[in-house]
Amino acid sequence: MRKFYIIIFFLGLSSSVFSQFYVKEVGLRGGYTSGITFRVNLEEDLSYEAQLGYRDQGAIFTLIRQQHREIGMDQLGNWEFVYGFGAHAGFYFTDSYRILFREIYFGRDIFTPVIGMNGYVGIDYKLEELPMSFGVSFQPFMEISLKQVFGVNFWDFGFSVRYRF
Repeated sequence: MRKFYIIIFFLGLSSSVFSQFYVKEVGLRGGYTSGITFRVNLEEDLSYEAQLGYRDQGAIFTLIRQQHREIGMDQLGNWEFVYGFGAHAGFYFTDSYRILFREIYFGRDIFTPVIGMNGYVGIDYKLEELPMSFGVSFQPFMEISLKQVFGVNFWDFGFSVRYRF
């Protein structure tokens, strides 16, 4: 009888291990804005993601508030639809200045601060048996900088690989 209770205890323990909620995720993102990501999941459907990215010969720090919606389950993991908004700040090095349809060249690279707003839409696939997740994201952004007074980019697609802990 004692062996029966021990077996029941370990079976209950193993199911709770695989259904745990991971609070943090760290990973890499490849795309137009490539870099490292760090996500903190506050609830099952709310998270904040910080990204330190590289684009246009500069560094960009982005903070995004994300909502998660489950879109399906299968035996290996689950799919989530992720959407949100955020802001970014950073710098570029550029040798030209663009306003409307005119471009002016400086002849050397100059430091250019940048600030802007981001959108986020993505699909994440979280493995159940391994603490890994994979995602495809679309991050359009608007920004103000010396490189381009007002710039909009609708083509920032990327692929992410994250480790959950």
